[in-house]
Amino acid sequence: MAELAVVIPCLNEADNLEALLPRIASVVAELGVSSETFVVDGGSVDGTPDVAERLGAKVIVQKGAGYGGALRTAFERIDSRYLVTLDADFSHPPSILKYLYEMRDGADIVIASRRVQGGHARMPWTRRILSGVLNEVFGHVLSLPFRDMSSGYRLYRREILAGLDLKHSTYAVLQEILIKAYCAGYRIVEIPFHYLPRRSGQSHARLFRFGRDYLAVLWEMWKVRNSVASADYDTRAFHSRIPLQRWWQRRRYRIILEFIGDRLSVLDAGCGSTQILNGAPQAVGLDLQLSKLRFMRRPGRRLVNGNVLALPFRDAMFGVVVCSEVVEHLPKDAEIFQELIRVLRPGGSLILGTPDYGSWQWPLLEKIYDFVQPGGYAEQHITHYTRKQLAEKLRDLGLHVRACRTICSAELIFHARKPASER
Repeated sequence: MAELAVVIPCLNEADNLEALLPRIASVVAELGVSSETFVVDGGSVDGTPDVAERLGAKVIVQKGAGYGGALRTAFERIDSRYLVTLDADFSHPPSILKYLYEMRDGADIVIASRRVQGGHARMPWTRRILSGVLNEVFGHVLSLPFRDMSSGYRLYRREILAGLDLKHSTYAVLQEILIKAYCAGYRIVEIPFHYLPRRSGQSHARLFRFGRDYLAVLWEMWKVRNSVASADYDTRAFHSRIPLQRWWQRRRYRIILEFIGDRLSVLDAGCGSTQILNGAPQAVGLDLQLSKLRFMRRPGRRLVNGNVLALPFRDAMFGVVVCSEVVEHLPKDAEIFQELIRVLRPGGSLILGTPDYGSWQWPLLEKIYDFVQPGGYAEQHITHYTRKQLAEKLRDLGLHVRACRTICSAELIFHARKPASER
C-alpha cells in the first residue's frame, strides 16, 4: 500500500496533463514517501488516458457520472493511506500538495482554502460572487465552521471515506463529503492557497445545474446536521440560535455542574457531545457512539467507548457519576441503575437526568419539537419515567435522594447519594 495517492479527475485534459504530471512528480519526490498518481478518466476523446500513462500515471475508468462519480470511483479503487484530489487545469498549484500532506496528523480532511486568511482566488467576478454566496449560505444554515466548502483541492485520510455513503454525482459531492465527515466527528482543517485561472480548455461546470444541485444537497444535509446522529448535536444545542433550546441546555448544564461541585473523580456516562466535559474537564466521558467521542476529543481528555449497561470500570471508582438524558433511551432494566451505582464510591453522588413524563409540559414540548425538527430525540425515548417513579426507584436501590431540580417542570435532575458504608 502506498502512503499517498494523488487523484486527478479528468475529462479531455490532455494538454494540461503534459505539464501538470511532471510537476506533481517533482513535488511528491520531495516528500520522500511512497506514492502513486491516478487519473480518473470520465470518457475523454482527446487522448487524456494515453498522455497520463506515458507520463507515469495510472488510469482508472470512471464509474458513474460527473465529478462525484470520479471521486467515488477513486475512493473505491485506491487503497493508499492518504489521498490528495486536485483539478487538472492548473487552478490548483501542485506545490500546495506538500503543505496538505504536512497537515495530515492534525486532521482527517485538509482543505486548500481560498477563503481563509492568506487565501486568494483569481476568477471571474460572477464566479467569485456565486462561490461566496454558496459558502456563506451553507455555513450559516448548517452551522459549519468551514470557509471554503467548494474547494476540491483536499487531502483525505483514506479510512474515513468508506462509511460516508456518498450519493451526489456533481460538484455538490464536495459539500456532502465535508458535512457527512463532520457529522461523524472527523477533524477538518483549512490551509490557505491561491486559486489560479484555468490554463487551457474549458470548465465542465454548468451554472444552472450547479445551483440546482447545491439547493438539493443543502436540504439533504440540513436533515443530516439536525439528526441526533450528528456528532455535535448536543454542542449545537448548547449554542443554539433558538433561545428556548439554548436556555434549556444551559440551565441543565448549570444544575449538573452545581451538583458535581469541586469533586475531581467524575464519570459522565452517556456523555455525547455535552458541554459537561468542558465545564468539568476532570470528568471521564463514556459513550457508545464513537462519532460523538471523536468530536469531543482534546489533548489530555479521557474518553471511553463503552456501554452504560456494562461499564468498563472497577467497583467504587468514581466520586460522582452523571447520567443525563440517557435512561429514557434504554429499556426499563434495573441493571442500568445497578451499573451506575456499582462504579460509585460509598458516599458518592449519582446525578440522574431524564424527561418527566408525569407532567403535561414535557409530552407537549416533545410533540412540538418532533414537528419542528423531525429526527430529534423524541422518537428514541422508549422508556418514560415520572418524578415519583424515579424517586422510588432510587430509594429502592438504597440511595438517599438529596435533591430533585426541574426545568420548566418538564425535565428532572436528581441528586442522590450512595450510603457511606454498607450495612
